[in-house]
Amino acid sequence: MSELLASFAAAGGAPPASHEVVRVSRDGTVRALGGTPWPGLGPVNEAGAYAFALDAAALGELERLAEAAVSERLDGPLEPGSGRYALQLREAEALRWDPFTTPPAPVAALADRLRELLVEARAHPLAAVRIDLDVAGGELTYRATALGDEPLLVTLSAPRARVVEAQEPPTEPPPLAWVRESVPVEAVPAGPARLAPGETLALAATLGAPPAGARHRIDGFVRVALDLAAAGEAKIEATLAAGPVSGRTGS
Repeated sequence: MSELLASFAAAGGAPPASHEVVRVSRDGTVRALGGTPWPGLGPVNEAGAYAFALDAAALGELERLAEAAVSERLDGPLEPGSGRYALQLREAEALRWDPFTTPPAPVAALADRLRELLVEARAHPLAAVRIDLDVAGGELTYRATALGDEPLLVTLSAPRARVVEAQEPPTEPPPLAWVRESVPVEAVPAGPARLAPGETLALAATLGAPPAGARHRIDGFVRVALDLAAAGEAKIEATLAAGPVSGRTGS
C-alpha cells in the first residue's frame, strides 16, 4: 500500500453518532469509509467502502495543501458531545478539533479539500449498501441493495419509523436527526447475509395503521452492520435513513 499523504475523519456528535473517514495515498489513491454520515457529508441512506484515484493535477494540489499544513498543531478545545474532526499528515501528530473551533487557515483549507474528496468518493462505491423503504398497508420493508464491485456481509436490525400527517406528497429525504422523533417498529433482524453487487436483503416490519383518512409521510431508520473484508476494510455499523414514502388510509 502506498504511503499516506493525508486523511480526514468526522466522528461523534449528537446521536446517531457519525463516522466517516477519507484517506489519500501518495500515489493518488483515495479510499473512504462511510458509516453514519456527518451532516452534509453524504447521503443518509448509504454506508460502506469507496475508492477512486486522483489525477496528477488534483494530487499536486493536495500535496501543496498538505505541505502548508504539516507544521501546524491543534488539539481542541472540544465541546462535550459535539463530535470531532481529525486530520492526519504522514507521520505527524494528528490534528483534532470540534465544529465550534476555527482551525488555522492551512488546516482549514486542507480539511475542506479532504471533505470534498470524501463527498466525491461516495460516487465510487467499492462495497456499500443503499437503503430503500417501501410501505404497504401497515407493513414496512427496509431493503439494502449492494453497490460497487466487491461482496459484503450485511445485517439489518432495530428498525424505527417516523409517521406524521403531511398536506403535500413529501419529496426531500429525512435528516438523520429525525431518528429521535421516530419509534421502534416490530421486526426480526435480517442477516447476516452475503450480498454480491446488485443483490438485496429485506427486513419486514409491522408499522400499524397511520391515522384514518389522513395523508401521511413515513420515514424509516435502520441499524446496518457491514463486514467489508472483501474490500480490505474493517467492519462498520451505521444508522441510516430511508424515505420518504407517503399514502392515505381510510376514507
